[in-house]
Amino acid sequence: MKILEILQIIDKISIFSNELFNISSFLNIRQKPKVHVYSFRGNINISYLKLTNITATFKCLFGVQHFNVTKHICAITLLTNIYHLNQLRMDMDEPIFQEEVKDKVNSQSHQHSCFNKNWILEQINLKKLIANRPMELDCPQHEQMDGSLIVGENCLKKFLKENDNSCPVQPHENCQFLKNKSLQRFIGDLTVMCLKQFEQESKTYHEFEKEGETPSMVKCNFKGKIKDLSEHLDKECPLKVSDCWFKPFGCNYICYKHNLNEHLISNMQLHFDLVVRLFQSMQQTIQMQQDNAKQLNMEIDMLKLEIQKHKQKGDEAPIMSRQYTTVMLEMNKLKNEIQNKMEEMKKTDNENKKIKKDVKSKLTQMKRMEKEFQQELLEFHSDFEIIKQNFENREKQLLSHYENVINTLEDENAQLSHQLSHYEQKEQQSDFTEVDSISSLVSTPTFDTFCSYKLLQTFSGHTKDVFSIDYSIFDDDQFLCSGSDDGTVRVWNLDTSKQVQIFKGHSDYVNCVKFSSYHYHNHHRKVICSSSDDKTIRFWDIKNNKQFQIFNGHTNGVCGIRFSPFNCGRYLCSGSWDNTICLKDIETFKALHIFNEHTNSVWCVEFSPLQTNNNDNSSIGVTGGNGYTICSGSWDKTIRIWDIETFKQLVVFKGHEDVVNSVKYSSCELGISGGANTILSGSGDTSVRLWDIRSSKQIQVFNGHTDWVRAVEYFPFVNNNAIGGNVICSGSEDNTIRFWDIRSNKELYVIEGDDENDDGICSLQFLSLKKKEKNNKNKADNSYNVSLCYGSHKGSIRIWG
Repeated sequence: MKILEILQIIDKISIFSNELFNISSFLNIRQKPKVHVYSFRGNINISYLKLTNITATFKCLFGVQHFNVTKHICAITLLTNIYHLNQLRMDMDEPIFQEEVKDKVNSQSHQHSCFNKNWILEQINLKKLIANRPMELDCPQHEQMDGSLIVGENCLKKFLKENDNSCPVQPHENCQFLKNKSLQRFIGDLTVMCLKQFEQESKTYHEFEKEGETPSMVKCNFKGKIKDLSEHLDKECPLKVSDCWFKPFGCNYICYKHNLNEHLISNMQLHFDLVVRLFQSMQQTIQMQQDNAKQLNMEIDMLKLEIQKHKQKGDEAPIMSRQYTTVMLEMNKLKNEIQNKMEEMKKTDNENKKIKKDVKSKLTQMKRMEKEFQQELLEFHSDFEIIKQNFENREKQLLSHYENVINTLEDENAQLSHQLSHYEQKEQQSDFTEVDSISSLVSTPTFDTFCSYKLLQTFSGHTKDVFSIDYSIFDDDQFLCSGSDDGTVRVWNLDTSKQVQIFKGHSDYVNCVKFSSYHYHNHHRKVICSSSDDKTIRFWDIKNNKQFQIFNGHTNGVCGIRFSPFNCGRYLCSGSWDNTICLKDIETFKALHIFNEHTNSVWCVEFSPLQTNNNDNSSIGVTGGNGYTICSGSWDKTIRIWDIETFKQLVVFKGHEDVVNSVKYSSCELGISGGANTILSGSGDTSVRLWDIRSSKQIQVFNGHTDWVRAVEYFPFVNNNAIGGNVICSGSEDNTIRFWDIRSNKELYVIEGDDENDDGICSLQFLSLKKKEKNNKNKADNSYNVSLCYGSHKGSIRIWG
């Protein structure tokens, strides 16, 4: 049977023996405290189990059909031991096995104390300790007992010493015992871990279980038999502590063996001082002893002189004889003391020589170790210098390489910048050509013709104010986008009159929407940009129906937004409820500048139109918008003009008596007096005003609306023979769109919205809608008609044309 199986059987037997003992205690069948014979259900003696009874017990408890005495003898012996130990624990007047022995054994060395069951096999539920060097009690008084009485040798000796050699089983003198070699061999073959490692882990667990972590320590990986443990602990165990070599000189440092060299090297000066101090002390002692010897020799000489004097006088009186005898005895005594002192000095001198020799040897060894350490240190420094030199050389090579790469990239970048500038100039010229070609295709009606236009289309879907609309052509398809207070952004196909997309990412009112020409020209993506009271500006991919970029630069809701007319619309301007205007680069998505002169919310912003007469590229700055400006309208009732390149405020217009809701630059092509130097504005004070940037003054004011003016536009046609080039229009919450003659300051025409489905005009924009018609030769003849689109208070979007 394997050892583990034996120990498991021992565990079950010990539990069974305890149950028998508990039953007997419960039935109160004990007769006398000092008599160890108990009865249970008759005259069966269960104090010590007989071999036959144990055989039956094994078969009954564990189902063992073939009981082998040789294989089970150890288990039987330990069963008897455990039972006797339980009886001893109950009957002894002094609880040595439970209290005293347990405490004292723990403080003894591993060679004498009994083994703790937690150390040997923590998972085996043994009751007490496992005997080290087991002894069997062999008193004649116990011959009738069938079992074996086993106890550890040291525990037994201590008990006999402290109890006048009285037997621990029954009180009698001359307790006899002998070694149980078979059990000793059995215990010696048990496989255990290192005792010092077990003690360290137990101590570490208790000290650090609250902190939840274990510090890094030296570990011993020994796992072998108990009989080999002593040799391991004395010779091989890394947890064995060593005294300092200089302990005889006064250094009491104790450490693990592998840490001793470090201590010797780091405390060399201290050890040398201790040695010198001890030598000085020895020299002082020798000097004192030599002085005492001289003093005694002087006293002897004086005594000899006195004796000689007495002899010369011939005085042989008894008194002198006794004195002489006394003196001689004292002299002999002193002589013996001197001889003893000399022997002690000789012995001390020999010891000093031996210590000196040991110290010399240790110092030589330490010098050798120090020399080896210095050699290793020099090698390390040498290797470090080589590595450092290699690193510096490699660093210089890389820096030189990177500098060449940077210079090459800078040259290529300069070339690309020049090519890009040239390309942008060509692109702007192509844009002008395209605008001219479209303008040539747009029918140029008189204002009277426009006044005959009717409602063409209505788009329904929004449930609240549509404060912004925008128009664009992608891949020959016409699209309209809209933003509303219902928190949505919608896209409409003007050719099919259907909604093609809806974006619901904003968590608050959508104040403005714009198509991004930059994403279309550079990445061929159909993109909408929207601003909201949720403090964000979001970019939406129409084709993939998802948001792909977000800007969180403002600290409050974002109102109006506009893309730059230069650099293909790369720059975005936004006004906010946080009183600022932010200029952003949508390629790098970084803020370039914050304009913060307004004292209240900035509701609307606008870029100045293309400066076709500005060909000076010598002063192009950060954005490339030399000569361009930004116009802003605010709740502080002012209109401000800003220079894009210098970021300076140029003009402040004051005159409106309420919030400025809309601002528009005039285009040079419209032929309006003042050209691009005029600003058109609409306000919550119900007025429409015209301003001159050059003089910083108001030109005209148009009164006629009865509620807030939400949007203003220039009539988009140049007609030298008609009044079209001098017409402006405005949309108001009074549910009307009014047209005005700039020169005469007269109201020309009024479009009234649907009272039931509109309930107020919130936004408007002129559209150049493409109309396809086939001529008689079946060739497509593309022409453009001017239409007016507006968004209403109740969410409907309508197109007049």
